[in-house]
Amino acid sequence: MANTLPCNSALVAQLLPALEHSPAGICLLDLDGRCHYSNRTLRRLLHHTEGELPQDLFLQAPLGSLLKKNLAHLASGRQHAFSLSLFRGRHQHHSFSLQLNASVLYDEQRKVCGCLVLAIDEQQYHQRELELRQLSSAVENSGSAVVITDISGRIEYVNSRFCDITGYSLQEVLGQTPALLRSGETDPTTYRDLWRTIRANRKWRGTLRNRRKDGSLYWSMQSIAPISNEKGSITHLVSVGDDITQLKEYQSQLEQLAYFDPLTELGNRRAFRQNLDQILEQPSEQYRALLLIDLDHFKKVNDTMGHEAGDLMLKTVANRLRFCIPEQDRVFRLGGDEFSILIDNLDSLDTLRERVSEMIALLSQPMDIGTHELQTSASIGITLIGIDACDNSGLLRNADLAMYRAKRAGRNTFAFFNHSMNTEARRTLTLEHDLRHSLEQGELHLHYQPQVDLSSGQIIGMEALLRWQHPIDGNIPPDEFIPIAEETGMILPIGRWVLEQACQTAARIRRLYTRPFRMAVNLSARQFEDSELILQVDQILADTGLPGNYLELEITESLLVNNFGHINDILRQLRRRGITIAVDDFGTGYSSLNYLKKLEVNQLKIDRSFVQDIPGDRDDVAITSTIILMARQLGLDVIAEGIETEQQQQFLLQQGCRTGQGFYFSRPVPFSQLQQRWSHGT
Repeated sequence: MANTLPCNSALVAQLLPALEHSPAGICLLDLDGRCHYSNRTLRRLLHHTEGELPQDLFLQAPLGSLLKKNLAHLASGRQHAFSLSLFRGRHQHHSFSLQLNASVLYDEQRKVCGCLVLAIDEQQYHQRELELRQLSSAVENSGSAVVITDISGRIEYVNSRFCDITGYSLQEVLGQTPALLRSGETDPTTYRDLWRTIRANRKWRGTLRNRRKDGSLYWSMQSIAPISNEKGSITHLVSVGDDITQLKEYQSQLEQLAYFDPLTELGNRRAFRQNLDQILEQPSEQYRALLLIDLDHFKKVNDTMGHEAGDLMLKTVANRLRFCIPEQDRVFRLGGDEFSILIDNLDSLDTLRERVSEMIALLSQPMDIGTHELQTSASIGITLIGIDACDNSGLLRNADLAMYRAKRAGRNTFAFFNHSMNTEARRTLTLEHDLRHSLEQGELHLHYQPQVDLSSGQIIGMEALLRWQHPIDGNIPPDEFIPIAEETGMILPIGRWVLEQACQTAARIRRLYTRPFRMAVNLSARQFEDSELILQVDQILADTGLPGNYLELEITESLLVNNFGHINDILRQLRRRGITIAVDDFGTGYSSLNYLKKLEVNQLKIDRSFVQDIPGDRDDVAITSTIILMARQLGLDVIAEGIETEQQQQFLLQQGCRTGQGFYFSRPVPFSQLQQRWSHGT
């Protein structure tokens, strides 16, 4: 009579429900090798879906004899478990490979009555093993530093890239915490935010200033994620970091070139505009003033004594201006012999007059320039911020008028701006009223400026530019009516109309000509506040039949100042549609280059202010070259605006910029004027 199962019927009855739902394949064999029970996992592994497995399934050759031999050893007590390396089978079109691991079972009298068999899908096991090896290899050879710690922050693993970056070996950091990298130069609030985020079981991203083993500092862009077990409890932390020191250095160099005058080390015109914008954004009940300072007869110094003497004079003037103003105020060199000062928090205009009078007196004192003693003077124009005007360009215009009034008054003096703003205000109101009807009256239209391959001169795209032909005043400049549209919200319907018209033109070009191109359209900050922007873009592309990869949307750097995450999410959605994203007027706005690596853009547009004086202006040459190099390092394309000469075109080509636009190729014109050039491929 055969040795039969169950061995301990009560115990087996209790175990069967658990065995049935086990993720492992399980069966019970008697000492003759017959199968008395199999769970559904094993039946699935063997592709047996109809009832129980045949009792003699494992007794078939070639496994049967080997199985009986091992069962005999169990029965005799010579072994308590065994493994059969492989069980190969085929069911219909499915092949399978299992490993059987058997453990002895006893009856109620502690006699061997059979065995419990666990079956492992060997193919799946090896596949998972391969995946783990691949994952381990990917982590170990990653270009990022990877650190794994326990919940208390004790390091359990670092990859080789971590060792390369920090100089520490694996043995040196095991059991330590990442605090050994702290430099003391990261804001403590950053660490508080890091741990608060992780303890909330969320991923943290940020930048840390760390210290290597040799004491040198480096910047690390970190992403730290908690790892939870099946109960939701955090067990480990995984940190992935990139050494962005070189990117930070590029940023520092670019900011130094873009915002500081190399001769005097004062802020330049771009820094001035940025600081003035910041003042305008902060209301104040005290007086605030913009001073525009122009040296009298400075050209004579350059003409008679040379530019070296002129440079020494400019440095001396800069130092005297620094001495004249309180620390919280700001002094800038706008270009040539023109300086500007922003003065904040004045209690009275008399205080301002006294301060400017002292400045005039100090600037007129003799200066030692090399072996010569020279004397100069200055004419200063003053406009009150928030009273005379509330915008950057208006204040500069007011100060310029006041400065020329001081020059006409005999120089070496100052004058306040006192022209009434009523005329300009009335014109603004009139333009706002007329702009509201410009769309329905058909007064708005688009001009197109070609974007060309700088090496071949072939048109590869075009930028759509909005124009307003007023029925009475004629052509209204965009920089006059677009700010009104932005402020009043009219930019939303106008912006949608521009996008529709540009996409219709692009679709028409695509039907007529076969070569690829892109239509560039500017998006305003107000359009990004519209929750339906993505839906509008989708609808316009669908209505015009234009594929997304034919469209390029341009944004300004100032758009990225607030709510970076939200803006970047919108850009990400647009890029998924194949749309190219370009940062317009790059280098003139507010964006932190720290975020450039994460920004969902394809292309940087070098602002025309950097291009217009190359290759003659060494500062603009340095800035332009740095932008192109940085973009290349980040895998971004570059297009230069404002190209007006062949020398500029050749310089940009030599630096690695392949695309450009500007008056050298064409002014913005109606598409009908471009169509013939497009037809000939130039």
